[in-house]
Amino acid sequence: MTVTEFMGPTSEDFANVGALNKAFLEVTTDLPQHRLQRLAAAPFLLFSLREDDDEWWYKALSDDPQQDLVLTAATARAEVQMLQIAGLGFLWELARRNPYAARIVSGATVAWCENLSAQTLMVLLDRVAARGDLMTSRLDNQQRIWSRLLDNGSCAEQSVRRSSQLSAMHTLLTHARSVQYARMPAAACRMPAVNRQVADRAKDGRRDKVT
Repeated sequence: MTVTEFMGPTSEDFANVGALNKAFLEVTTDLPQHRLQRLAAAPFLLFSLREDDDEWWYKALSDDPQQDLVLTAATARAEVQMLQIAGLGFLWELARRNPYAARIVSGATVAWCENLSAQTLMVLLDRVAARGDLMTSRLDNQQRIWSRLLDNGSCAEQSVRRSSQLSAMHTLLTHARSVQYARMPAAACRMPAVNRQVADRAKDGRRDKVT
């Protein structure tokens, strides 16, 4: 693994994050423009495209024609669809070019980035861009942190604003790591019995060497 695989987002990437955040806040909040501009400068996407919901994405991208009947979602209104198209396009391109940077700005897992970048952009947009259940607030399930971010993360004092934004970003990335860790034991439980036995023997061998 090389150093280039861990290059952070570029200034252009952050500029796109800011533009997407601004559009998101304009369609979801009634913040005054000056506070909106400050909050939009947060170094991560303020909205989520369900990066931690593997099941949703599996069903949304499934080739099974029955999925359309089972999972028909409400259609997002026009301005939300435009934002979802822009957000998907940005993360799709970033996941292909620099998956590490995509994970930093979205809290996505490696698997999600790989799944996203494996699709053609047209298939991706056709399957999910219009869905009303795609985009949510990044910290929707953590109302206390989101409320504090809306307040302190948009205030005039730069040090307070930056501290609040970085604290929220830390929460985002910590949550992403915990989600990924939780999937590893689940994946191990799905290992075929033979593979588990091989893995167990390998562990026993390592213990013998130590003792």
